[in-house]
Amino acid sequence: MKKQLKKKIFQVDFAIHELSLYLDTHPTSKKAMELLREYRKLRSQLINEYERQFGDYIVTTDDVSATGCWEWLENPWPWEINFMED
Repeated sequence: MKKQLKKKIFQVDFAIHELSLYLDTHPTSKKAMELLREYRKLRSQLINEYERQFGDYIVTTDDVSATGCWEWLENPWPWEINFMED
């Protein structure tokens, strides 16, 4: 379940990134803006679910709390995760 949830978060992150790039060239696209809002909301929900089940979800330095330490270094790096395993 943990790997599946992380995979879903990574997929949503990809969609957010792609929509951001699209909006760079289509800044008035209402459909793209709405999709971006939906994916950001979904990402937040997925991360909340992940943290409820497995603890802190940290991927980038933006996700590190000011009171914490570099605990994210203890987790596997993205290239160390085999999403094909169950």
